[in-house]
Amino acid sequence: MATLANARIDIAEYLSQYREDIPQWIKGYGSGAKIAFSDILSGRVGYYPGSGFDGTLIKVGNKSHTVHSFLYVDYGISKEDMIDHLSEPNSILGYHSIGRIEWDKSDILPNGEHPFDISHYKQQHRRPSLSNTVGFREIPYCFTEIMERDAEYDDSWGAERFALTLFCADGIETYHQLFYKEYHKAPWLFLLQDHGFGLNYDKFGQGGILDVIIKRSDIRPAFVLCDRYTKIWGNYQLIPNLNPISRPDIKDERELYVSLLSPSSLFGGLMYQYNGN
Repeated sequence: MATLANARIDIAEYLSQYREDIPQWIKGYGSGAKIAFSDILSGRVGYYPGSGFDGTLIKVGNKSHTVHSFLYVDYGISKEDMIDHLSEPNSILGYHSIGRIEWDKSDILPNGEHPFDISHYKQQHRRPSLSNTVGFREIPYCFTEIMERDAEYDDSWGAERFALTLFCADGIETYHQLFYKEYHKAPWLFLLQDHGFGLNYDKFGQGGILDVIIKRSDIRPAFVLCDRYTKIWGNYQLIPNLNPISRPDIKDERELYVSLLSPSSLFGGLMYQYNGN
């Protein structure tokens, strides 16, 4: 049974009690290896809609050795800009790419695209055309980068390998398509932040379309890194005595919440228990 002591600790240190072995498809990956998209979701997954270039989710999941497959979704970044960013020295400090896998829609959704009618989830709401959305510049793309740890680092820095899958897509619809309709599993770790610059047609937090999808599907993340200015969904509880994660470039802090409805299997057989301290 997982309990929490009085002393404040970092979020990654707390999560490390739920360590996951590196999935075999990542551990044994070689250039040109035959990988199915279902492999991407075969182990635990970290999910970040509206991600930009923010490495916080990777930093937490990788350092704690709890997640080895990360999905970043943002329709405001072109493929060229994303590849340029990944090519920069130390874009992901301590790691280098050993391979890239390009995905077609048929790879990602082998059963075909599932209808996504926003009015089904939120009345009197209409999603604008993505081609007219602020910041949207390129046709959708998806590729996975396999990252390997540099030789001068060890396990205290992070996992030997992890996978980063990048979507130029709608973060709300992608959750609906992948987790709800196609693969019927939830992200293990989710970064939840509503952005205040009008780049998203709806909020990701409480009261938004994504909130309704999670409630109706019961496909809910086990843990959520939530920005202090974003309202967390219902049936999540703040884990106390953890140091929030700050970003030096903007004034925000992320805190860790746990689902009160997720089964114990999502916690590696350990169920979170708040002891009231």
